[in-house]
Amino acid sequence: VEAKLPAWNAHEFWKFIKQDAEADIPGDVVSHGGLEGSRKSWNGEYFIDYINGGETPNIMSYSQKANHSVDPDFDGELGIPESVIEGYAYMKNKRVAEDGRGMMSWGEAARRDGAPPIKIAGIEVNDILNAAKKLPLAGLLSKAAMDEIPGFVTRMSNRVNDGFFLTYAPAALAAAYFVKPENGFEAMDYLRKVQLASKKSKDF
Repeated sequence: VEAKLPAWNAHEFWKFIKQDAEADIPGDVVSHGGLEGSRKSWNGEYFIDYINGGETPNIMSYSQKANHSVDPDFDGELGIPESVIEGYAYMKNKRVAEDGRGMMSWGEAARRDGAPPIKIAGIEVNDILNAAKKLPLAGLLSKAAMDEIPGFVTRMSNRVNDGFFLTYAPAALAAAYFVKPENGFEAMDYLRKVQLASKKSKDF
């Protein structure tokens, strides 16, 4: 689910997460955002385009639901593609090129270094970005990432439907922090300020 927040504040942030994304967050833990939503999602990934959004950023949730939250008459596994075994085999056995290591299967490359790099016309996106790093591409890349996620999800849902969708990726700076839900907006607001400040940096 995706939406354009009418304003960047704790109320609108939590309203989206609790009601649109149906996060399983009790009202007594986070009071912002109004009433609780359905609380049907048992986990979720959230993406926010701070760079292009200004005071009204786009926000997206990839929320996963399961069992009785999806089907009140649930009595076993559902949603498994008929060709799931072939889907995994196709993905794992696909040949990819790793810098300095030559050709190998996607499965070996993923176990070694994570998702292999994306290529366009045989050229690694990492090389393209490195050559163009002096250009103001942050807005373009941020929007492209948001635009591409639904397609990734659809493709992998049809192939294996295991909840994962990222199979190829450019080099990225990643970090993970454990934050109590009640401090969630403050953490995201700090990240927003850092990202917006980076637009003025020639070295970031």
